Amino acid sequence: MFRDRPRTWPAAALLMACVALVGPQAASAAPKQAPEIPIEKFTLQNGLKVVLSEDHSAPIVTTYTTYRVGAAQETKGFTGFAHLFEHMMFNGSRNVPEGAYAYYVDGTGGFLNGNTEPDRTNYFQTVPSNYLEGMLYLESNRMANLIIDEKSLSNEKDVVKEEVRQQQENTPFSKTILLDWPATAFSSWEYSHSIYGSMEDLSNAPVQAFKDFFARYYVPNNATLVIVGDFELAEARALVEKYYGPLPRGPENATEIPSEPEQEAAVYKEVKDPLAPVSLALISFDIPKPREADRDALELLAAILTDGASARLTKRLVDDDKLASTVMMRAGFPIPTYGPGQLAALLVAANNKPLADVRAAFWDELAKVQKQGVSAAELKRGKAKLYKEHVDGLQKTLFKAMQLATYEAFYGGAELFNADARRFEKVKASDLKRVAQQYLTPARSVTFDIVPAASAPDASAMTPGS
Repeated sequence: MFRDRPRTWPAAALLMACVALVGPQAASAAPKQAPEIPIEKFTLQNGLKVVLSEDHSAPIVTTYTTYRVGAAQETKGFTGFAHLFEHMMFNGSRNVPEGAYAYYVDGTGGFLNGNTEPDRTNYFQTVPSNYLEGMLYLESNRMANLIIDEKSLSNEKDVVKEEVRQQQENTPFSKTILLDWPATAFSSWEYSHSIYGSMEDLSNAPVQAFKDFFARYYVPNNATLVIVGDFELAEARALVEKYYGPLPRGPENATEIPSEPEQEAAVYKEVKDPLAPVSLALISFDIPKPREADRDALELLAAILTDGASARLTKRLVDDDKLASTVMMRAGFPIPTYGPGQLAALLVAANNKPLADVRAAFWDELAKVQKQGVSAAELKRGKAKLYKEHVDGLQKTLFKAMQLATYEAFYGGAELFNADARRFEKVKASDLKRVAQQYLTPARSVTFDIVPAASAPDASAMTPGS
């Protein structure tokens, strides 16, 4: 249960992702038809998009609200607003005193949280299904009646500043991964500036600027509400109309996804981190936006290379050469975007091995894929693993709610989610070889070597791919 304050993806969670080992899974052919979930959609007159999916397997329900506002919608000189409102939305609103929101949800035995991304902000709760009406009341009330004044803003500004201090000063790797890396990996200002924003911007902005930001983006026609779990369709629809129907429509926002020019030269940086217990290399590549064919192929290739003990990079770097303790590669990590994004590899050095040696082995394995491709067995295993992840997720109301909200807001409609697992079926081995040649090249890479501050500089070759 999340009993702490809601936060942007915590640095601790990012660190755990950096060093978590992925266990082996059995490979089997992916079924041609993945399980489908029921999906019902409607839109209120005020523009709120609503997605409902019944699941009576357990007496719980998840409500998930996505606002199409994040760091990318901020303007220069007024940054950090989206993340601040992630905190503000858990504070007081009319009829709900400060601190009561989390108290009410916790009292049900459920949990709640929220997170801020470049392109959106999310709020979600999972509770026993008989509390659905209460969750819709709380959620709609803060959309309509959030208290924004000097006192509430001052309190949350202090909380955010302390959070940033903790993550930048007291968590290993965090400052580099969350702040320095995006500023280098992304060309557009919208994606490259910190989700936390400038503390100076937050301090200097007047109350009216925050009110204007809220009035523009936290409105029904800029939101998607998803409800998944144990409820009846007619009852849930009536409750949504009861609590959200009277809310006024807000201004229309032409939310544009930032574009990214193609990177033409490799970037290398070494960072000395006084908190780093080990050395870590972060290598990222420019890739297309999600749900494009090449992006799907790259996601499958990443699974083939690093997911499980038998994965190619894991076996070479961890088991055979014993250069790394952990190898991970993910699309959209550590910062998910819905425009052009990044495929990031995290290589944690083992036993004080030089990062130059770890990187050399990494690039050598990529070169083999570019020249020889992957085997039929690897292709089959990778598809099976991604299919299993999808099916496992369908057992969780929160996973389904998050996916339905994402599809509705960014991928053309929630109803397309039922085909999500099948998008990897048509990827061929030749596609993986081609995308490796096209996207996973030194010229498209950004490399950060994060080393303990006491370590001597890495005098080995620093050029990626050398």
